[in-house]
Amino acid sequence: MKAFYFTLVINSFINAQVGINTTTPSRTLDLNGTLRVRTQTDQSANTSFNNVLIADTNGNVDYVKKNLLNQQMVQLFNLTTLPSVNAGGNGNAAIAISISNQSITLTKPAFVMISYSVPVTLSAGASDGRMKILRTHLNVNGINMVRSSNSYTNSTATGTNLTGIFYNTGSYITLLAAGTHSIEVLGTCFDFTTAAQCIQGGNFPGTSFQAFAMYNDY
Repeated sequence: MKAFYFTLVINSFINAQVGINTTTPSRTLDLNGTLRVRTQTDQSANTSFNNVLIADTNGNVDYVKKNLLNQQMVQLFNLTTLPSVNAGGNGNAAIAISISNQSITLTKPAFVMISYSVPVTLSAGASDGRMKILRTHLNVNGINMVRSSNSYTNSTATGTNLTGIFYNTGSYITLLAAGTHSIEVLGTCFDFTTAAQCIQGGNFPGTSFQAFAMYNDY
């Protein structure tokens, strides 16, 4: 049979402090060791249970109100300038071209919030009367999750073709496991006779590609 010993010191005359396995208690109950509670009751639905026990690095235990425990949000990346890529194509040649591919590492599972605003510029206003589609893709771990597009048509008459800066925007929220992941924006435009006729990316005002992780530390 094993014998278990613990030191119980009651300093009732001075501070009414009790020490378990310590001769110098510093709080009303000072436990120098691990703690186990064998029987517990689930109070998840009981709104009167609104305090959460926490401990500091010295093991001092107190409580905070449950509604004050916030999820930790961490910025993973925030880009306001993107590489400019030639994204024009025609038919099957209009494949998605990578604009920016970011690698992130999560220390534990987290909700990841992603948003992008990608500028699209044309080397010259189209005047062939054909429909044009300007599309930006968002891939997470190589899988397409979001597609955003601008489309327009034009007349062959002089002065009716459209020029300027277009913006494709999108957002996505997903739960990712701990580890390394890739987040990528890609661009494609069609119908264009050459890739250089449609450019996605750049550093125009309003350009952004960002992601945040929300860890649930509660």
